[in-house]
Amino acid sequence: MENDQQGQVPAALTGDESVRLFVELRQRQKGAFSRAQALEYGITDKVLQRRCRVRQLQRVHHGVYVDFTGPLPWETRLWAAWLACGPDAALTGKTALRYYGLEGDWDDADPIHLAVPHARRLDPRAMILVTRWRELDSRLHPTRRPPTVRLEVALLTTASRERETARQAAMLLDACRQRRTSPQRLLAELETLGQLPGREAIRQILLDAADGVQSFLEQCYLHRVERAHGLPVADRQVRAVPTAGTAAAGHSTTAGPTTAASVSPSKRVVYRDVEYSPYGVIVELDGRLGHSDALSRWRDMSRDNAAATSGKLTLRFGYQLVGHPCETAAQVVTALHHRGWTGAPRPCSPTCALGEDPVQIRGGKYRHSRAKSSPTRAQTLPPAS
Repeated sequence: MENDQQGQVPAALTGDESVRLFVELRQRQKGAFSRAQALEYGITDKVLQRRCRVRQLQRVHHGVYVDFTGPLPWETRLWAAWLACGPDAALTGKTALRYYGLEGDWDDADPIHLAVPHARRLDPRAMILVTRWRELDSRLHPTRRPPTVRLEVALLTTASRERETARQAAMLLDACRQRRTSPQRLLAELETLGQLPGREAIRQILLDAADGVQSFLEQCYLHRVERAHGLPVADRQVRAVPTAGTAAAGHSTTAGPTTAASVSPSKRVVYRDVEYSPYGVIVELDGRLGHSDALSRWRDMSRDNAAATSGKLTLRFGYQLVGHPCETAAQVVTALHHRGWTGAPRPCSPTCALGEDPVQIRGGKYRHSRAKSSPTRAQTLPPAS
């Protein structure tokens, strides 16, 4: 295209400099450019039309082109959509989340989500979803190009549109687990979004995240198992460094920014999902992510074995606990009583597995009153370290 430049080149630029700057512009914009940008660098409408006819360019939206033919990569679609709706438009929604680098089940065929000032009205454009925002300027990241709403704003507004609380929790907790943001920053941003739908449910998710919850399954355990049945308050995301053959007993602390890569393989950092530290009982919660392949299962078994060699008992639950929280609670209570907890759990309902009548649960029977007063059974497991 550079050899076809005709028309008015900016007076301060030579021909070669104009070519170079236009090439750099298109590279920054992943091959996309607008008609206005082309005219600024001396490319006439006649040249654009000819290049489209010979399939050296393709028009994506009205007044927006890309400098190649064939399917468009996602980032090129993103820039083309912004050029079609800008310059006061901004990336938002799932488009902004993906642009910030969050991991997710993204689809290149999804529409590009853009926000524009509330006073603007745009005609519909193919594969672009536009929402009108009040005070959009105050929601923008200060340096991102193309303009993008802040990560916390994108997360909160996108989560608020989810109909299921489970999906809201998964989105917000995953972002915190990936260390892209923090519960504290999200809570602070939430205070500025007074009209956000579902605001209180989102606040509770973030408060749980601030307490160490990192997944929807962990949140279910906290509310439906631990709190609903009066279990003792556990520590969450407890940091441990197993040594060769044993776990570093007595040296667990609250999870910090240290990663496994920062220590030698023989002292790799692990994090316990839930730990009742005074009783040496660990609860691991296996969601779909990170526990499905053979290598992950081997890692989990090694971690459980390391805990056992230090005298700790590990209980492991999956998504079954969502549908059977009372059975989960009964098993955890039995383990805690074996390890010296003298508290009294409470049934969450008349049919709860923690009621007075014996209830058949997976792994055995449990009776509330008997579990409290049986010293002989408590001696069948090693004492807590």
